[in-house]
Amino acid sequence: MVSAKALETRRRITDATVQIMLNRGFPQLTLEEVAKQAQVSKGGLLYHFASKEELLMGVIEEQEARQFQQYQTYREQGLGQMEAFVMLQAQHEEEFCLDIDTVLFLLSFLKENAAFVEERKKQVHQFFNQLIENTDPVEAMMIRFTLDGLKMSEHFQFGQPAPDLRNALIERLLRQARVIDQAAGKQN
Repeated sequence: MVSAKALETRRRITDATVQIMLNRGFPQLTLEEVAKQAQVSKGGLLYHFASKEELLMGVIEEQEARQFQQYQTYREQGLGQMEAFVMLQAQHEEEFCLDIDTVLFLLSFLKENAAFVEERKKQVHQFFNQLIENTDPVEAMMIRFTLDGLKMSEHFQFGQPAPDLRNALIERLLRQARVIDQAAGKQN
């Protein structure tokens, strides 16, 4: 079992990694710089992540865990599956825009780590199968792909809607999600 202190250290390391990539770009991402920003020794960092590749996998896993936790929080607040999904995906993260060098590196990294990618794909597939299990899959996928397109346009800052249009789009998706959730509730 991992101690609370170890989990906190891992989180500081992954948070530092993300901040370096976002604020300074991927070329500045070194294990030394991550250790410095996370306020751990390089040995401490290597204890948790033996290589830069493991560190990047850890960042991805940490982001997934945070998203899952947020989704669970929305569900505990009484939101239906689709509404919770829309809320999760609609979170506006202007600061989470990676430069093209970082995106290209991450794509190359993912290509070289097929088993890691396959596990992520499997988890996403399971999640979406569960999400559409009792709903109209076309309606659910329309919501999903609308949100995917919105996130891509915001990430690459290309063709993104004005804030008022974005808000109206999210509100309409939420209304549609509530209808889907209500219909799914009646089927059970």
